[in-house]
Amino acid sequence: MEPDRLIVIFYGLFWIVRINGCLRRGRQPLVRGRDWFFSVPVRPDFYAGEGRRILCRYWIRMLIPFAVDIPIAIAIFVSGRLELLNWLILGLCALIHVNHAFSVDLAERQARALACCRREQPVTRLALSLTVRRLRDYTNPALEWIVVLAFAVAFAWLLRSYASATGHRDPRLAFAVPLLLLYVQIGLLFVKRVIVAWRSPVPQQQADEHIKVQEETRRYYLTVCDWCRVSGAATVLFWPVRLSVPDWVAGPLVIAWSAVWIALGVVATVWVEIKRKQLVTLALGARPVTLPDFLRQREIARWPVCYQPAAPMLMLKGARGYSLNLANRLAQLSAAYVAGFAVLIFLLRGQP
Repeated sequence: MEPDRLIVIFYGLFWIVRINGCLRRGRQPLVRGRDWFFSVPVRPDFYAGEGRRILCRYWIRMLIPFAVDIPIAIAIFVSGRLELLNWLILGLCALIHVNHAFSVDLAERQARALACCRREQPVTRLALSLTVRRLRDYTNPALEWIVVLAFAVAFAWLLRSYASATGHRDPRLAFAVPLLLLYVQIGLLFVKRVIVAWRSPVPQQQADEHIKVQEETRRYYLTVCDWCRVSGAATVLFWPVRLSVPDWVAGPLVIAWSAVWIALGVVATVWVEIKRKQLVTLALGARPVTLPDFLRQREIARWPVCYQPAAPMLMLKGARGYSLNLANRLAQLSAAYVAGFAVLIFLLRGQP
């Protein structure tokens, strides 16, 4: 089996996962029953009138990633550069999650604006844990050592091979992929820092249930991040092996490597779906509530970005949806990271 064929198979599996995710997201508005639209309480006849149109528009917005994907994928297949499908998949993963977050927020705001919705009264008593969460409390030392040693061994191997090679060799051929993987590792650590640092108040009524849902969700996302980091560590170790073997061995080796990762991806997808169902079941035990707007987010937030030092949160929920607060340190570091990634890609663009 050729490597290009494996890429196409992986892309086909990605479509299956996306369709399943699209169906799952389509059921989310009614997951609590017909008295709810996501976390907005509504009357039973909500879905017989304007509410049905809001639901249909929500379903249509879920198709936006498909509208982006199909023409780009056709162009890639026509060009024959099938390796670009991997980058397309990464971009679509980000687009799907961002599109869903904004689509849900828009649908909930439209539902709240209808007269048929029951009036939501913000809770009057809140609880906020004073315990400071630290990244080290959610860190497995053994896993961190595995990742560090994998990158150290890979770079040492590559440096030794490059230094002992005869003739001129482009350093980007040896170090471009490991440098990209190292930069992604830094980004994943930053994502873990954001997940751990994210704080939100909970109502005193059912406080334990809300805290448990938040903690289980937090640990789920941290586990996904660690899985991605371990896969990156394994890939960076495979890279010097791939460069060291003869060409007649490299082809079958890459095919075997890709087949293993496809199988692991299927297993991981099954685990993710099981865990998501468990989180949904857990979340159903905590009744959604409306929290008071102490920081006047609806007034000061400007979609899609704003600068509000008086509101220290990373994301503000304004009248038109979520707004990225550029006054937040994590937002500034995120912007710097994205700019650095673009610079790194530009410097490595000449890789053969």
